[in-house]
Amino acid sequence: MTKREFLDLLDRYGADPSHWPAPLRLAADRALATDAALRALLATEQALEAALADLPGVEASPDLRRAVMDIPLDHPRGVTAKSLASTLLAGWRRWTAGMATVTAAGLIGFVLGYGQLVPLPMASAGEQVAADDLVSMLGDTPYLDAGDAENAE
Repeated sequence: MTKREFLDLLDRYGADPSHWPAPLRLAADRALATDAALRALLATEQALEAALADLPGVEASPDLRRAVMDIPLDHPRGVTAKSLASTLLAGWRRWTAGMATVTAAGLIGFVLGYGQLVPLPMASAGEQVAADDLVSMLGDTPYLDAGDAENAE
């Protein structure tokens, strides 16, 4: 467990490890056993929680509540509208990524399908077919359709 993950556990569940989820508690226990800095951080957090628990509770005044509730109104976050160019560019990227996949699949299918239509020279037991013979045979062979390829076999 990293220090950042440990700090996240402290922020979410407090300084009492018994309130942490069981799998995360086990990982935190292993990290605490090996890292003295995490142990010191946990002890500091526990001391802080104990000190805060001893303080008396104070009600917030109506002015303070109103000031806190007015923060979003006083400092609104601006939402930028997407431009036409960014919308078109995003659509173009999605479309071209899909077309590249379709084109690659079609090309592979064409190559594999066309490769089965060309008859290969057959050599008898003691012969080898030379590359020149194969090239000349492919150059002299007329285009064949599926029926011709089956008849050639």
